Amino acid sequence: MSSSRFSEELRKARKERGLTQRQLAARAGISVAAVQSYEEGRRLPRERELDKLRLGLGVRGESSDRLRASLGLEPEPRGFAATLAKFRPPPNSTWDEVQECDWVSLVINERKEIVAWNQLANEVSELDLGSLSGTARSVLRMAATEHYANRLMNWRELIGRLISFLKNEGGDISLGPPSPYLQATLDDISARDPRFLPELFDLWLIAPAWPSTSRNIHPIEWRLSTGERLRFHGLFGEWSDYDGLFSFDWHAADAATAEWVAARRRELGELRPALSPPGHSLAEELFAARSTLKLTRSEVAAMSGVSVASLAAYESGRRRPSRAALLAAGRALTVDGYGLNRLLRTAGYAEEPSDFARWLCGDRPVGVFQGMLPAERASLSALRGECESFDFPSLILDQGCHAVYGNRFAERLFRLSKHKVLPGRSGPHLLQAMVSPEFRERVQNWEDVVAAVIPGSIEPHLMNGRANASANGIRGVAQHLRKTDPEGLAMLLDIWEQSPGVAAHRRVAHRFDWTTEDGSELKFHCVFTNWNAFDPYKAMDLFPVDGATFGWLSRA
Repeated sequence: MSSSRFSEELRKARKERGLTQRQLAARAGISVAAVQSYEEGRRLPRERELDKLRLGLGVRGESSDRLRASLGLEPEPRGFAATLAKFRPPPNSTWDEVQECDWVSLVINERKEIVAWNQLANEVSELDLGSLSGTARSVLRMAATEHYANRLMNWRELIGRLISFLKNEGGDISLGPPSPYLQATLDDISARDPRFLPELFDLWLIAPAWPSTSRNIHPIEWRLSTGERLRFHGLFGEWSDYDGLFSFDWHAADAATAEWVAARRRELGELRPALSPPGHSLAEELFAARSTLKLTRSEVAAMSGVSVASLAAYESGRRRPSRAALLAAGRALTVDGYGLNRLLRTAGYAEEPSDFARWLCGDRPVGVFQGMLPAERASLSALRGECESFDFPSLILDQGCHAVYGNRFAERLFRLSKHKVLPGRSGPHLLQAMVSPEFRERVQNWEDVVAAVIPGSIEPHLMNGRANASANGIRGVAQHLRKTDPEGLAMLLDIWEQSPGVAAHRRVAHRFDWTTEDGSELKFHCVFTNWNAFDPYKAMDLFPVDGATFGWLSRA
């Protein structure tokens, strides 16, 4: 970045508004000497000082973007990007929150690396995931080891799907050279586990790119070292679109697996947390990122435009990189959005949307997802067919939280067809079902479920770049309930008032205990996720957690 460029933009903006340097300093809450040094090009402000200058100048929109660009900063998020930023989970909360899951739970980044996991994930892996480093926590690298190949019984099916995802995201090595990170992963497989390469390359040739219209849920057939067989539904969901993080939850797919998970939980007691990897300084992170890819500083310099001398100074901790230099180096090293924001945060700079967030917003990805294929829209009939194929209760919700379809298991539980569809709606609103007397009677932990999903936790899922996309729809449902079920509405409002408000945009999961008409007690994990990355439909899935519930479903 050029100090002269910023000084020119600042001086121009000040004069356009008829302000003296002294007036701008007073309005911005900084010294006159600071304003003078910025305009003379002797100093560059950090982002917090820039924010003060922008407030003092009263600039917004394109004028604000020009000032930011002159410092090497991205434009401020607007539209859907601003929505993603608003509902971004706290970046340092990922590790602690995944520990709270009472099923096998992982968090994956844009490079398909596992960045967080709980103790149940260690248990099913029969390995401490924290002992892995470099590319070793890449899902592709893990799959190409004897340890995991001996456990994953449908290896070819699942790794074929993984490669389909990589191809959809621009990682088709049959068409061109891989990214530096993918190349480093393949090099490590070649050096340590070469027997897997022929089959991986074969899959790269025959596996199609993953269709963006499909649900991201996969069958996992697992065998422990004892020979015990486990079956899971592997469900990907949103964790932080802004950072490019995704949940990867393993929900039991049969009674034996549910019993195994329950037994492991009892042995672990209060879900003893997995040990998190140690933290590192900015210099250590940069050195590790380059070392993992086995790149020289000269190679990184050629790709990033940052000099070899500067890279050496950053890695030794002798100098702090500018934000522009840190972004350039990070992108050259194909650091994912979550990792890049951690670097920016450590250096004291503002963070920015991940490549995945850029793609969602219709912008051009600039890092890991540069070759991401365009998304396609799915037809509702296709989604219905996919929903009906699931062997657990599943609902399709539209963007206004109307249940547009439920498979046979969901209909057996919720009887959505009995609820009135309000004029102009695509189906009964989820609130109508959840507040109904039958629902309140059947759900044993009704207050907990409602507090977990309405209104705060699912509100981010109903947003589409508008400030309150679902507000009018919810008000209409409330007016209907005031006439038809005032008691249920009063109970809902009581919970609503105690709600913490809008939560982060990540998949919502909560225990769901249901009593059937014949007195059977069913236990589920209730999960809300996007149906896929692009379509405006959400899924509400109920995964059984005990043998009795699996037995009931088998008779449904």
